[in-house]
Amino acid sequence: METRSLSSADRDLIDRASETVADCVDHEKFGGAHIVASTLRTASGAMYDGVSVPASIGRASGCGEPVAIGSAIADGEDEFDAIAAVSYPMPEHDAEEIQLIPPCGVCREMIVDYGEDIDVIIPREGDAVKVRAEDLLPVRPW
Repeated sequence: METRSLSSADRDLIDRASETVADCVDHEKFGGAHIVASTLRTASGAMYDGVSVPASIGRASGCGEPVAIGSAIADGEDEFDAIAAVSYPMPEHDAEEIQLIPPCGVCREMIVDYGEDIDVIIPREGDAVKVRAEDLLPVRPW
């Protein structure tokens, strides 16, 4: 998988997602709600945030990435440039600070549905890099 270095605009996505998760985390709800935040940059340069939304019925829960994409679509945007997600450190996690995380498998599929060439910012060997969304899905026959 080809990885590329981040631009300052890419680093801004991580910073904004980190601010969002710090502002939105709810330690009381479900033992920790809104612990993942995602920021999406559109082709126009606009940025949209989303947070994970847990539910008492797990199937109804949602990740931060689809919330960010939905927010952009609701605002009339339909061309996406890059996306990043971060996780808030919870007591049961090994992390002690907000950290960049890769999208889960379902989110990878959904991101590709909205643009194979969207840059996804992920952690790799202790650094942050960007990859094409499609490259996160080694086999996708559809």
